Amino acid sequence: MSGLLDGIRVLEVAVLFNGDVVGQHLGDLGADVIKIESPGRGDYLRDMLGQIAPHQSPAHLQVNRNKRSVTLDLKHPADVAALHALVREADVVVENFRPGVADRLGIGYAALRALRPTLIYCALSGYGQTGPLSGMAGHDLNIAGLSGLLQRSRDEAPAMPSMLMGDYAGAVMVVIGILAALVDRERHGRGALLDVSMLDALVSFSSISMTGPFARRVDPSHQGVLEGFGGNPRYNVYRTRDGRYVSVSLLEKKYWDAFCRLVGREDLINPHETEADRLSSHGARGGLYRAALEQLFASRDRDDWVATLQAHDIPVCPVLIPDELPGSAQAAARGHFFDLHADALGRAVPQIGFPFHMTSSDGASAFAARRGPPVLGEANGDLLRSVHRDPSHVDIS
Repeated sequence: MSGLLDGIRVLEVAVLFNGDVVGQHLGDLGADVIKIESPGRGDYLRDMLGQIAPHQSPAHLQVNRNKRSVTLDLKHPADVAALHALVREADVVVENFRPGVADRLGIGYAALRALRPTLIYCALSGYGQTGPLSGMAGHDLNIAGLSGLLQRSRDEAPAMPSMLMGDYAGAVMVVIGILAALVDRERHGRGALLDVSMLDALVSFSSISMTGPFARRVDPSHQGVLEGFGGNPRYNVYRTRDGRYVSVSLLEKKYWDAFCRLVGREDLINPHETEADRLSSHGARGGLYRAALEQLFASRDRDDWVATLQAHDIPVCPVLIPDELPGSAQAAARGHFFDLHADALGRAVPQIGFPFHMTSSDGASAFAARRGPPVLGEANGDLLRSVHRDPSHVDIS
């Protein structure tokens, strides 16, 4: 089955989530993604968070479909030469070494561009190829802390994120950059160097949190606060009788008033409420709202509240834990998850679905799962048969 990127070959010289996610998105869109891994152990993610089978961890299985695996020792000259041979037939290279490492290995942009002038080369790192932190290891928590998204003010404690914020933000920006560079190459016949920083990518998501600082730079006396992060009691999370939680989004007056009437609390309706109150803490009324909501939601179970309120088009949803997500009606309707056969295990494994839906005018889907996550080194014979190497340095599986 062909895809939008059919005929585009990508070399994924990367490890761990951020590089793996890039390759999977491109592979889902039809690219031929060749995962370059170290002999013996492969991508570190293969052995992290437990293994279902040798070199097959649940984390690896989630982000490596639609790829072929080749093992090369990039510290060995013969294997670097083998990579160079692959580059001559490639369109895109993605690497996530620390800045300078790829150059020292002989696989940096300058070296590979000489082999393939129209190559699109993406260097993904924690902090970018320049700047005082460029050489620091790109750990996600450090990047999240530097982004301004973990702590809104000195009055609150930062919270640990529940996802790899920088890894996924960086991966999304790499995919956007590569797709743009492919369009440019089609039009102008030129390659590109992409310098993508996980921190840069995450900061680009901070427009809401930066509204206050930006306003104060223009007018130091500005006191306006865009409240949507816990101070507004009508936009918050509440515990229910069964110890679960609901997310409550009653920002607009029409939803708040409808909720209050439904639960018999018309006394909480403010006839003088304005549009400016929508993203505020609601002043003196805020405490009354919060106390009422805490008491109300603690009186019934989560799913009972959700069924009742959603039947009246009131935006209250269950807070799901990961174990519950695959069973939700919305997840089923939108294809958030599906099963895919993994040759390494001899059975199907669960997969996270595609990030958006896209159908071409002829009815074809942009995305497809053509193959399961690869066995380590499975494509060595197919892709490296014509390349002379010393087999003692390469694990040919």
